[in-house]
Amino acid sequence: MAFADGRSESVGESRSRVAIARAGLPAPDLQVELYSAADGRFLGRSDFGWREQRTVGEFDGRIKYGRLVPSGRQPGDVVFQEKRREDLIRGEGITVVRWTWAELDDGTATDRIRRALHLV
Repeated sequence: MAFADGRSESVGESRSRVAIARAGLPAPDLQVELYSAADGRFLGRSDFGWREQRTVGEFDGRIKYGRLVPSGRQPGDVVFQEKRREDLIRGEGITVVRWTWAELDDGTATDRIRRALHLV
């Protein structure tokens, strides 16, 4: 129970935390808010963050682009909004690492995180 953290907002985020720990990677901050260095404007929130390495991580489950799409919006709208948010974050010099269930299961996600954190 000591490892449990209510800030994980989905099973995918919780399983990602387990995979990150098992891979021996540094524990990330959770639900990290990101702001523009230039004007302090809110850019978005990321599932995971490694502040010292200026890296954030995003678990992408299909549900975000399916039944959780707000009424009156299309999945493409959600994808486009995600892309714009990610562009703003990258524009601040922050590395964004994204992964899916398959990449979590086959170890690709933790390999990608390790490279982004310059631990290879």
